[in-house]
Parts: sequence; C-alpha cells; structure tokens
Amino acid sequence: MLGSLGLWALLPTAVEAPPNRRTCVFFEAPGVQGSTKTLGELLDTGPELPRAIRCLYSRCCFGIWNLTQDRAQVEMQGCRDSDEPGCESLHCDPSPRAHPSPGSTLFTCSCGTDFCNANYSHLPPPGSPGTPGSQGPQAAPGESIWMALVLLGLFLLLLLLLGSIILALLQRKNYRVRSEPVPKPGPDLGRDWSVELQELPELCFSQVIREGGHAVVWAGQLQGKLVAIKAFPPRSVAQFQAERALYELPGLQHDHIVRFITASWGGPGPMLSGPLLVLELHPKGSLYHYLTQHTSDWGSSLRMALSLAQGLAFLHEERWQNGQYKPGIAHRDLSSQNVLIREDGSCAIGDLGLALMLPGLTQPPAWNPTQPQGPAAIMEAGTQRYMAPELLDKTLDLQDWGMALRRADIYSLALLLWEILSRCPDLRPDSSPPPFQLAYEAELGNTPTSDELWALAVQERRRPYIPSTWRCFATDPDGLRELLEDCWDADPEARLTAECVQQRLAALAHPQESHPFPESCPCGCTPLCPEDCTSTPAPTILPCRPQRSACHFSVQQGPCSRNPQPACTLSPM
Repeated sequence: MLGSLGLWALLPTAVEAPPNRRTCVFFEAPGVQGSTKTLGELLDTGPELPRAIRCLYSRCCFGIWNLTQDRAQVEMQGCRDSDEPGCESLHCDPSPRAHPSPGSTLFTCSCGTDFCNANYSHLPPPGSPGTPGSQGPQAAPGESIWMALVLLGLFLLLLLLLGSIILALLQRKNYRVRSEPVPKPGPDLGRDWSVELQELPELCFSQVIREGGHAVVWAGQLQGKLVAIKAFPPRSVAQFQAERALYELPGLQHDHIVRFITASWGGPGPMLSGPLLVLELHPKGSLYHYLTQHTSDWGSSLRMALSLAQGLAFLHEERWQNGQYKPGIAHRDLSSQNVLIREDGSCAIGDLGLALMLPGLTQPPAWNPTQPQGPAAIMEAGTQRYMAPELLDKTLDLQDWGMALRRADIYSLALLLWEILSRCPDLRPDSSPPPFQLAYEAELGNTPTSDELWALAVQERRRPYIPSTWRCFATDPDGLRELLEDCWDADPEARLTAECVQQRLAALAHPQESHPFPESCPCGCTPLCPEDCTSTPAPTILPCRPQRSACHFSVQQGPCSRNPQPACTLSPM
C-alpha cells in the first residue's frame, strides 16, 4: 500500500501551481459518466505519472474513493467548482458520504494545497467497512461512482421537474384569477360574483397618485375622460371584492361620495395585472394636499366642512329609495388623505376599503349583510391618528357595534373639521393662518405611535388646540368650539350624529349668522369681542335649540341642538 507520501514523490516539480492557482491530481475511472475536466486546465505529465489539473474556479481539490471488500479504489480526483467548507484542510481526510451498494462505501475529501488529493492521509475510522488498500488509478470499471452520478442526475432532474410544476401552478393560478369569474365571497352580499371581469382596452394609466397597503391609485383615462384607477394585486382580490360590493350597493350615489364607474381587470403592464376599480377623478387631489397648498375663506371652509358632513350623514343613513334598500355604512378610515376636493370646492369621501355595512332595523328579512368575524374585525380601523379613543383603548361597545362605529366616525370627522378650519384666514385677526398641520401633529409630530396617541387622547383627554379667536367670528360665539367638542367628546354617547353636525354647519353657513372680525378691533378677540368695539353686528336669529338629548346618539330621531333652550330667540351676538 502507498503511504501518505507515496504519490507525492512521483509528481514532477514542473507542474507546480503558480501562487494564485491550485493544482490537483486529475483522474476519472473508465466507467464514470460525465467529466470535471472543464473545471480546470489539464497539464501534460509523463506516461507513468498521474495527470494534473490547474483549477480555474476554486483553490480546492477533491477525491472520491470506493471501499469494497477491504479494497479502496479511486473513482474521481480533480478540482472543485467552488471553495466550500473543508477546503481549508491541508490534507485529504476522507469521510463516508454514501453506500452505492451493500458492502460498499464512498469516501470523499476536500483539501486546499497542491496535489493534496493524490492520497488520503489516514485510514477510515474503526468500524468502517473494509480496510483501504493501495491507491492510484485502477483499470476496474467505476460502477459505484457511475451509480452515484446517475442518482445525482436523477436528483437534479427531480428538482428541475418540481420547479417546472411550481411555475406552471403559479401561472395557472394567475390565469385563473384573470380569466375566471371573481370568487363569490358569500350569498349575504346580494351580488352575483359569477360575472367575469372584462378588460377595458381603452383604459389608460397615466401616473401614480397614491400607494396603499392593498392597492395603488392611478390617474388615467377611460374613453377620453379622466378617471382614477384603483389597482389591486391578485393577492388582494378579497379587498377588491369587499370594496366593489359596497360601491355597487343600490342607492349609494351621492354628490359627496366618490362616484364608482366600473370594475375591470388589467394594469399598467403585463406583470402588474389585477382587479381594478374605476372611479371618478378629482384633479384637485386630497383634502390633505389641498389644505397644505391653500387657505380658504370662511365661505369656502364651510362649504368643505358641510359637504363632508353631508357625505358622512348619507353613509351612516339607513334608507329605502325607489324600492331599494341602502344599509348604514361606517367608513372606519376617515382621514384627510381619503377625502377628495371637487371642482366646486366641496368634498367627496373616498376609499371604502375598510368600510363596513351595519345592521339596521328597517332592512327587509331577506337582507343579511355580512357580519364581522369577531371583535377584532369590528375594531379594525384605518389611520391611527384619526382613531377614536374607544378604538385606541379597545373599549368599543360591541353590544351595539353598528352605532359604536358611527360614533367613532364622528370623532374622525371632528379632527377633519379642525384641520379645515385651521386654514381659514377669516378666523385669525391678522388673516394669516399657520402652515397646515394634521390633527395632533403639533403635539406628537408626523408619525405618532399608538401608545403616544393613547396617552394623549385617552389618558389625558387632550384634543387639538382651538384658538380663542374662533369664538369672535359668528353670531354664536361658542359655535365652532362647541361643535368640535360635541363631536370629539371622550364619551361616545355624548357625540353628535352626522345629521346633527350637518345641521349645525348649515346654521353657521347662513350669511346673516356669521360676520368677519370687526375692522375696529385691532386687539383681536379674546374670550368674547370687547365691548368697546365700535362696530356692533345687527341682531340676528339664532337656530332653534330643543333639548340637548335630541341631538345625540342616545336618541334615534329629532332635530339637532347643543344647549337646552326651548325655542328660537332674537339675540345680539
């Protein structure tokens, strides 16, 4: 048997590797299928010497021996295709790797010095099958290594086949989502989802307006008209179905709700195809964008505020119209990003992605809207900044969750009204409102955490700051302050209904019930206008004020009010 240095003495010094290239012994038994000679550059040696190979892709040699019936036979030697664990070894230390047949074991080694694979440096550990004998090229067929390579080939073929199957399944799933009917989420939605979504060849995508968690909103064109396109990825089909079901409810059309045009399938590119909602486009953008760029006088501010309240009151309302039933709807994600500005300066509520149909008393027996799946689904809400205290505190009334979600929307509405009014120069003595800030931005910054909001809005019961100058503007000095305080009250049952907010704002919008700052009051207005102001507004009629309870959520019907006064009165400001 050759010792650990047996073949080293026979290798010529002429084939020693240069500093950056590894040189290994190269051998492949006659029965071996395939070759590793492409992993290096074969070197010429004498007829009596083993061949050498200079590695191209690694600095690592390898060897494979087959031990059968106390005989060790070399099967392969050469260069590895890459450096890997074990290549740092200075000597070839073989370890068992496979049993190609009974009584036969394949041993392999990797090492990182020139010609280190010429011979292994030690015998197999006790208990290994057989005792290795002399090494070197043998003329016997390498049936065992051939079997190992066949198994390796089969394994690679299996991997390739498995990858092809997975790719085919993904393509088939994508094709089915595109070409088959949108799955029906349930009979309770009263909608036949077996109708296939049709692509609209004339639908053009122009630019991205907004990106969200479940969809991307594009500006585009349909038949020459500007539209907004809400594009959902295929994984968000459920969100698409839920929002489409709401937009297609009978009687949902309203001037201050974003108008739904159609549903379709497609995308700005072949790899971006998915379900689409085509909606009315409002080029002036979101309320957030508008308030950031513009201020609004008293009339324009009231137009935005009143239209916003009208849209929310319509959503909350449960009604029959032309023989069709519209359930009450909670928006659950009112924010200045989800409200759009129309051409006439009024608002339109959009993004019904989290909106939820509410149970009602007047719905027909056949109507059974989908119920939320447990408390967590009911308390799900959108932008944290606008979440009501009972949502932040996880104390929403689950016994009457329909009314509770309406009350949570009113809290969000109050924050939006504050944002609108904060950009009204008429409410400032110097007609110079500060730069736009979101609700609670002054207190908590741009990205408040849920814990920070909880501490501020729930624990400390703080709300956005209302300047004292707001009290001097209208015939009702405390009208704006009381309106906001009655909407964002910490007690949900004490909040106004959306219909009452609409009535309050309509009263404030009446021309003879509001006046700008008197020019002769340079001192501005502290709690109330000073008595020595030379300009005194004429007496005007204040709105009727029935009992307070008639305006709040605790009573289902009745006119809107703030203070318990029995009748209309004539009173100066």
